[in-house]
Amino acid sequence: MRRRRLGLELARLREAAGLTGAEAARRMTWSASKLSRYEAGRFAPTSTDVNKLLDLYQVTDEEQRKKLATLTKEARRKGWWQLYSDVPYSTYIGLEAEAKVFMTYENVVPGLFQTREYAEAINLATVPGLSEDGLDQRVEVRMQRQQLLTQQDPMEVRAVLDESALCRMVGGPAVMRKQLEHLRELCERPNIIVQVIPFSGGAHPGTLEGPFVILRYEHQDDPDVVYVEGNSDQYPSDAERYEALFDNLRAHAASVPQTLKMIKNRMDQL
Repeated sequence: MRRRRLGLELARLREAAGLTGAEAARRMTWSASKLSRYEAGRFAPTSTDVNKLLDLYQVTDEEQRKKLATLTKEARRKGWWQLYSDVPYSTYIGLEAEAKVFMTYENVVPGLFQTREYAEAINLATVPGLSEDGLDQRVEVRMQRQQLLTQQDPMEVRAVLDESALCRMVGGPAVMRKQLEHLRELCERPNIIVQVIPFSGGAHPGTLEGPFVILRYEHQDDPDVVYVEGNSDQYPSDAERYEALFDNLRAHAASVPQTLKMIKNRMDQL
C-alpha cells in the first residue's frame, strides 16, 4: 500500500509538472517501463531516485519532500508475509492488510474465514504437488491474515457466498462441521456480515463472473482495489462495475438470519 500511495503521488507530481511518463523517463535517462513500475507501485524506488524525480518535477517544499522521504522508507519495508517464500500472492496480502472494508463473493469458504483444517485440505486439493513445507507456509500465512478480523480496530467484512461453499465437502464431514461452526460464530461478530445465495435462487450475476474481492481504504487518496484470483488481469481497474455487481449479489442472497439457518441445516446433515 505504501508503494502504491507513493506511486500515485509521484504520478500526480509529474502531471503537475506538465510531463508525460515518456518525457520524464527520457530526462531521467531511464526506460519508460522503470518509471511506470514505480508509479504503479509494483516496485519501491530508492530514496536517491525519488529525490531525483522531485528535482525534475521542481518540488521545492521541504515539508512535502520530507513526507515523501518517509513514505519512500516505509514503501521499502518488508511486510511479515514476505518472510514466507512459498506465498504466490504477497502483493494481494499487502493490499488486504491495509484495507478498512473487505467485500467478497466466493463459492468456497473465504481464506479469512477458514479453519486450519479446512485451509490444509483445500490447499492440498487445489495445488498439486504442494510440499509439506509449502503447505505449512500457506496455512500459517492464512491464519495470520485472520487477525484482521479480531484486532483492536477490526476490518469490516461483507461476504456473499454461493451455497456451494456450504455443501462442497472439503476434508471430510468432521472438517466441514468444524468449519461451518466457525463460520456461524464469525457471523455473530459486529464487523462481519455473511449472506448465502441459495441453490433455489437459480442462476445469478456471479454464476459466470466468478469469485472476486473488493478492498476499500480509510485514506482518501487510496482508491478501491478489485482482486480477481486466476484472472489474466488480477487487479481490474473498473471497481465501480464490481461494486455494482456485489450489490446485485447481496440482493440475490438470503438475509443474515436465513443464512444462519442454512448453515445450521447443513451442519445437521453432516
